Amino acid sequence: MFSKAISRIIKKKSLNCLIITPPLMEPNTFYTASPILTGQLLANGFYAKNLDLNIKFFRKILTKEYINKTKKILSSKKITYDKKEVNYLTENIDKSIKIYREGASNGITFQKSEEVINTALRFIAKPYKCFKLSQLKNFEECYAGYNYNWESIKKISLNKEANIFIDFFEQIIKEIKKQHIDFIGITIPFPGNIIPALTLSRLLKKRTKIYVTLGGNFIKKEHIYNHPEILDIYCDSVLIGDGEISIVELANALKNNTNLNDVNGIIYKNNKKEIIQTESKPIKNINTIANVSLDGLNFEEYMANNPTIQLINSKGCYWGKCTFCSLAAKYSKYCIKTPHKIISNIKELKEKINTLKYISFQDDAIHPNYLDKLADEIIKENLNIQYSIFGRFEKEFTRDLLQKLYKSGLRSIYWGLESGSQKILNDMNKGINLENVARILKDANEIGIENMVGIIVNFPTETTKEYNETLEFLSKIKQYATISPGRFAIMKNSIIAKNADKYGVKALGAEEFSYCIMYKNNNISEEEEQQKWEYFCECIRKSDFHIDSNKNI
Repeated sequence: MFSKAISRIIKKKSLNCLIITPPLMEPNTFYTASPILTGQLLANGFYAKNLDLNIKFFRKILTKEYINKTKKILSSKKITYDKKEVNYLTENIDKSIKIYREGASNGITFQKSEEVINTALRFIAKPYKCFKLSQLKNFEECYAGYNYNWESIKKISLNKEANIFIDFFEQIIKEIKKQHIDFIGITIPFPGNIIPALTLSRLLKKRTKIYVTLGGNFIKKEHIYNHPEILDIYCDSVLIGDGEISIVELANALKNNTNLNDVNGIIYKNNKKEIIQTESKPIKNINTIANVSLDGLNFEEYMANNPTIQLINSKGCYWGKCTFCSLAAKYSKYCIKTPHKIISNIKELKEKINTLKYISFQDDAIHPNYLDKLADEIIKENLNIQYSIFGRFEKEFTRDLLQKLYKSGLRSIYWGLESGSQKILNDMNKGINLENVARILKDANEIGIENMVGIIVNFPTETTKEYNETLEFLSKIKQYATISPGRFAIMKNSIIAKNADKYGVKALGAEEFSYCIMYKNNNISEEEEQQKWEYFCECIRKSDFHIDSNKNI
């Protein structure tokens, strides 16, 4: 099987590689993992570029032509629709996208344009059984009625009547064939990507002789061992863990026709149809990873005129002890690039993108002592950028440091507060003190840095007392921050998942392709949990809180 897959490739001096981001995720900018892998391949002598099928999908369907096509599909299926509404969509979709891309998110005109787009998405999804596409911001529950298990995913990936992506991908593959691609990597980072990614990979395997590998958070070794057909029908191999090293070693093995056993962190089938899994070794020096490459990305396509560039500078979390999080299990050691390496990447991007202004550091957390050094370098180099980070409420976030960070361009911090009760913070092993929180938020707000505060509702040990403490604490800080609430969930491989009884919950298993496991709270019923969540949402809606616009509450 392996020799057949590479018989055409080895005649070339190098490989022509394509790194694909599949639908569905927010279309305002690109997903950062793909440019990292593309940069790695280019730096190691391969031809490589990105193909962002997420934005291409949205720009394809959000058109008059596609809305009219949907009308015909609905008529053929004898599905009724509001003709007046659809006429309004066709008349206003182009104008609405133009307004949306300009990004004046607080204006009434923008809100109206966003509603036109979301209405169009709902209409476009109407012909497809169990498919929901209702907004541009959240795609984790697009496939209502389908569990994220293998049989459901396999079924829908083959079903043209239920799968909106098949026709779109068929056209894309025709274009890919013209480019003489040898090697394709497809990332699967979020739940909403699973069905589109596997639909695409199946079609690529069926229609081409291109070597296809899959990677990302939602394709795991257990999936392959439980369903070996994935390596027959959907791909040639799967990268397990971080792909920066693996993808280069795999490309080298394909080019040189060498044994895949020597490739870091992959699963594949050998010529005897045996599943082979190689050892996954961690990256020893993150500074050796190449700068990102944006080759192949068209910034005129995105749903923001000047998209924010996302960068990842570290692996893991420097704290890594929160009981609800799975990062500690994934990364045994935290590592981060030097400030000099980050600066070189930003300078390189600014040379290629004259309009580059906004950068979002996607690291799970960066310590304030490190940020102090990074800010010095940004100011020294006069980079003239604005950036956002994820942060923890460390006492080292002094007013002086926040002022320096603002001077360097920091404009937004997403804080993982999780609770306004010190007892619950201790149960979560957050390692933060509420005494520091209000002071830090107030200082940041007064300096000009926007604060977004994440909150987890219904943590298993949370009683009514701690629940009310959180609401009281949030009322004290609401003038300084936007609140981003979410319901408690048990992440796979988290401390709680491994010690459920200790936290008063019973683990009930998990869907195969999911971040989380299902559970039963032994302390309160599902109805009571739902009531507490609804009451929490009602309280922050009615009390003039600034609420994260991405949350449907």
